[in-house]
Amino acid sequence: MSSLVPLANWHNPSKRRLEAIRAAHERDEAALLELHQAYLLLKSRKRAATSPKTLELYQVAVRDYLAWAWPPESPGPRVEILKATGDDLDRWIAELQTQGSHLRPDAFALRPGSIATYLAAVRSFYRALAWAGASQVPQSHAPRDPTPAHERRPALPLELYRRLLAYLESSEPAHRRDRLAVRLMGEAGLRISEVVHLKLQDWHPAERLLEVRGKGGKLRSVPLSKSLTEELEAWLQLRLAHVKAGENHVFVNLGGRKGHGRGMSEKALRESLNHHYRTLGFPSRYYGAHMLRHTAGTRFYKASRDLHATARLLGHANVNTSAIYAKMDLEGLFAVVDRLEEA
Repeated sequence: MSSLVPLANWHNPSKRRLEAIRAAHERDEAALLELHQAYLLLKSRKRAATSPKTLELYQVAVRDYLAWAWPPESPGPRVEILKATGDDLDRWIAELQTQGSHLRPDAFALRPGSIATYLAAVRSFYRALAWAGASQVPQSHAPRDPTPAHERRPALPLELYRRLLAYLESSEPAHRRDRLAVRLMGEAGLRISEVVHLKLQDWHPAERLLEVRGKGGKLRSVPLSKSLTEELEAWLQLRLAHVKAGENHVFVNLGGRKGHGRGMSEKALRESLNHHYRTLGFPSRYYGAHMLRHTAGTRFYKASRDLHATARLLGHANVNTSAIYAKMDLEGLFAVVDRLEEA
């Protein structure tokens, strides 16, 4: 998806304009997506460093918009792609809010955060068309989510976190792998993408430091506790019995999964984690991987009461981003509630 090969098709400005107009008039989805990718990799803020995940998400959003503006089975468009207005985007957003994705027959209403991502993708799609000299960028705004961020994306309560670690404390290699992944997210604050992309050369045992490449390719050094260091070293030894020759990812597929001994994908790790949550009967609000990073952020802040230290450990460029963890301390709220009964 992040290949630079198709970019050559869009180098010539005059040809770029003609091809963009042709693709829009003929509903050539493949060509329109290729134009958008070329724009993202050549002209967007991150350019060639734009992550494959962002490219994939934006492709889905643009495909959804095209399915709305000009349904594939329709002889003509509901909205002319090159003449869309802000009102047109608002109508599309309204359907996302009430009916959900136009790509799935079993769609359900999208949440405000997902709609914001879809709109960001489509606005960048129109910036690509403007770059080609074929259209203007219509203006629209995503709906606000009334639920506070710390309620939408809660941290895993410490009791559940301990239950998860205890459940994964076994001799089974997949459990030992997943336990280490959980601890790296829940105690060192790594994102799931950072976990699956860890390479052997990123670990510096003499210093107890992981070199982690985060969003936008930003590099940060993450210190590990002594017990987490021991668990990582133990996994690296166990990993040798399962890894394919030449594979240098820290986390690899195990068991019957396709690609045994090769580096794990985010999807594979998420599926494994969600399986553990279901087995343990966790409430659905605690599924996923990112809430483990929130768990780490909450613990960092609770231990230090220092937003700057929390931001440094999590790799936040803006300390205000870390302020959410001051609101995620449910244990602190329970302590306050319990003290009221004693008053």
